[in-house]
Amino acid sequence: MLSFVAGGCAPLDLTGVTPRAPALSRIVEEAPGAACEAGGSALQTGLDLDGDGTLADSEVTRTEYVCDKAPARSASVLARVRPVNATPVCYATATVLEAGADANGNGALDDAEVQASHAFCNADSTRIRYAVQPEPADGRCGRPGTKVDAYVDLDGDGQRTPDTEDLVTLAVCQASRVHDGDYVVASAADLAALQGVTRVEGNLVVTSETLTDLALPELAVVLGALRIENNAALAHVTLPGLRFARSVELIYNPLLETASLGASAASPVFVDEDLIVTGNPLLASLDGLGTLAPRRKVSVVNNARVEALSLPGVTHLHEGLSVQENPALRSLSFPELRSAGYVSLAHDASLESLAGLSAVRSVESLLLIDLPALGPRAALDNLQYAQSISVAEHTGIKSVGFPQLLRVDVLDIRDNASLESVSGMHPMLRVTTSLLITGNGSLHTVEYLPGLTSLDYLDVTRNAVLTDLGGLRGLVLLKSLSVHQNGQLQTLASLSGLREIDGLAVTSNPNLQALGLEGLTRVASSFTVQNNLALPECLAGRLADRVYTGPPAQRTISGNDAAAPCTPP
Repeated sequence: MLSFVAGGCAPLDLTGVTPRAPALSRIVEEAPGAACEAGGSALQTGLDLDGDGTLADSEVTRTEYVCDKAPARSASVLARVRPVNATPVCYATATVLEAGADANGNGALDDAEVQASHAFCNADSTRIRYAVQPEPADGRCGRPGTKVDAYVDLDGDGQRTPDTEDLVTLAVCQASRVHDGDYVVASAADLAALQGVTRVEGNLVVTSETLTDLALPELAVVLGALRIENNAALAHVTLPGLRFARSVELIYNPLLETASLGASAASPVFVDEDLIVTGNPLLASLDGLGTLAPRRKVSVVNNARVEALSLPGVTHLHEGLSVQENPALRSLSFPELRSAGYVSLAHDASLESLAGLSAVRSVESLLLIDLPALGPRAALDNLQYAQSISVAEHTGIKSVGFPQLLRVDVLDIRDNASLESVSGMHPMLRVTTSLLITGNGSLHTVEYLPGLTSLDYLDVTRNAVLTDLGGLRGLVLLKSLSVHQNGQLQTLASLSGLREIDGLAVTSNPNLQALGLEGLTRVASSFTVQNNLALPECLAGRLADRVYTGPPAQRTISGNDAAAPCTPP
């Protein structure tokens, strides 16, 4: 029992007094309906009668609505014909066809509502035939609209004769409706409020737990990024009127089955920066993205069912192209792509050909990694310049060749189990920095490259059946030569044209019997010849005595055939 004692009076018993319940409020989403035509928010208030700290539905005593602005309703399009005495193009009488939206809804086309007109000279107004029809998103307006097709029915048969009765089309375009700033679609109400908007002057982000279909037929421009990401239920995306976006991203939408942006290839969607399609396991086709023409980057990664990628509008990618981990992807088509910062194709298990990149002339970096269905030749037939090329971890290719390649800084060919030859190169190819031929278990031929006379670094390692380096016989200058673990290599005599090297390392080549570097005059910084079981150690010592000028501590000769004799020089 709660009681108070004051001023000598008897205790006050407050047992029967109940404290007032605290007032609570909450804001909930209001779906489009009677309270808010376009949806909005509902502010609900009441008393927490059960004392649980939350406002239950039964405790709500008052609701106030904050409604979103309803989209403007599209006025119907009307047309009319009227005779006139003359027009700027008709010197005599004429009939004018006029069309426009019935903005005031009075069912008649008023003078102030006329948006388009055409004068038929010397035409009887009773012979003008016209029809009001929808104008597609890729038509004259650049977004959905209405058109009026008309002709003069000269023979009065009610049918247009194409050879003698010319067709005239008037376009009545919908007025632009702009959303200023970013917009987030998280619910059906958010999507409903966006209907009719033609331009978003910010980012448009679609991320929802419940939305299943995203359709915005009138949206034409997104000045920021269009991001459709992390939508748990989204299955279909349709944006037929889209003409421009800074970037387009479809990322981690587990139920997405179709995506269509833009109307047709004849009306490309200009994407100022990036197209990113990542982690959409049910998306089987990218045909609906074929209208997109990104300028900076294309990244298509980890989409389990995608079988083809075609972007005919792409001409240059300032950052690059990345297509990786798409196990069903069979073909690429970039018929107009001329240059890219990088081209990276990796772990696409079904990719059969690089023919779709045949227009590429220059890249900074080309990576072809683990494409088991690619074969029998890995090549970009028109590539002329690259900073680096890496061809690695393939099990199907038999040869590597770039017939138009004139210069590359780094050429790395490694760990290709079935590769038999490096051939089909341009005869004047220059490799300016590094040539790495490593881990190619079936490689037996490196075709002669007469233009290859100097390098910084040559590494020939773990090529089990390679017997000869004759394709590199034009080399004169090297900074570093490394020859390791080549099981069948017997001699380095093909490199007899070499004159100077900074560092020499020849190790663990079990069948190497001779060095044969007869033209060599100087090794400046390090000399290592080790563990070549068939190589007379005295040959290594003799060569070192003749050419090595570096620190004694960097001269290592051991583990070779110490018992084998050397003939006098």
